[in-house]
Amino acid sequence: MMAPSVFQRTKSPRSSPGTLPRKLQNGTEPPAQSVPTADSSPGNSISDAENFECYGEADGDAPANALENGTRSPGNPLNRHSWTRTSLRRTPPSHQENLPHRRWGSMRHSGKRQIGSNVLASQLYRSSSFNSSGCGSGGEPADDMYSDVSLEEDVQGLNYKVQLLQQQVTSLADTQSTADERYARAKADNAVLQARVHMLDEQIREIECRCEESIAEEKRRSREAISRIERDRDTQLAAITDRLATAEAEASDLKQEVGRLRGVAETLRANAEAAARAHREAQEQVSELSAQLSAAREAERRERESAAAAATMLADAKLELQRLQEAPPPPPDPRLDELRKELVLLRTQNKSLSEAQEELQAQILTRGVEEGRSLLDGVSGPLVATNSLAHELSQMSDDELQKALKEQQDVNVQLRNYIDGILLAIVENYPQLLEVKYQKQPGEIKS
Repeated sequence: MMAPSVFQRTKSPRSSPGTLPRKLQNGTEPPAQSVPTADSSPGNSISDAENFECYGEADGDAPANALENGTRSPGNPLNRHSWTRTSLRRTPPSHQENLPHRRWGSMRHSGKRQIGSNVLASQLYRSSSFNSSGCGSGGEPADDMYSDVSLEEDVQGLNYKVQLLQQQVTSLADTQSTADERYARAKADNAVLQARVHMLDEQIREIECRCEESIAEEKRRSREAISRIERDRDTQLAAITDRLATAEAEASDLKQEVGRLRGVAETLRANAEAAARAHREAQEQVSELSAQLSAAREAERRERESAAAAATMLADAKLELQRLQEAPPPPPDPRLDELRKELVLLRTQNKSLSEAQEELQAQILTRGVEEGRSLLDGVSGPLVATNSLAHELSQMSDDELQKALKEQQDVNVQLRNYIDGILLAIVENYPQLLEVKYQKQPGEIKS
């Protein structure tokens, strides 16, 4: 059934609108099959069911109630006529109130289904046919049931609905054009995006190729670096192995050297102990020699005084002898003989004193050497182990040995300086003590 049938029904005065109240009671109608319209196109993405949603929704039980009321009460045309006028008059205000709120989104997603123009026209046609058949069967003429006023109101209501349908079709056309424009823009954007996607795919492939090449290059460099590192590692391991062997050999040599140095340390400790003992003995000998030297100096002073007195007496004797020689020979004087005898006696005493001094010095030196040997070798008898210098050195620790050796070295330096000072004083003051005297014969003295 096509939409122009609406106009045919409105123009035919014989069409019975008695069934309209049954179809439009409470603004609802029974569900009908979708009829294709003339303005539908293959490119239209909106189906007939979606187009039908734009015209309002009826209650679920209203169509059945309307049909039952139309069939059960054919003999009450007055009530049906008044109800039809009332429903037709109330319908336009409801459409006018709901029209500003109907948009594309609300029409598609409304909670209730709307009535389409084709469905409405089809229902009107079927209702008019049904009413015509009902009137024929009941024997009641249509002109008796409806007045001209009601028909005019029906026509006006239908015209108003047709205008509403035209407005909705216009809005749907605008919506369709807008959707087409959006589709065209989306298609253009899609083409641009597809081109960009293709370009990005090419770039991705190029990047993947470059990445694969760079990865291959990095792998090659990594393999070369690994091989180089392995070679360096092998070289370093070989060098470290050689150094380890050398270090082990040096360690063994150092162990032997440590043993040898320990022996040397023991020897040095013994030598230090012996040196300390010798130092103490030397100090004692120095004290003894100092005492002997002072005694010798005193004896030498006395001898020098006696020698000076003898020299004075000899000079006096020589003067006296010269005077006597120059003078006429006097008679022999017994005093001269006494002086000569005294002179010979003094010379003999001086010679004996010099020999005794030399023997004393030799004895002192010999005694010092013997005492030093005895200190180094130890004395004989039960005191060998206790008085031995080696025994004393073995009893001392390394620190004590080093300390004693240092003290001994300091004392030796002081002793050497002291002895050098003594010898220098002897050389400066009494050089005749160090001279080898020439012994004169008795014949030479007489001459």
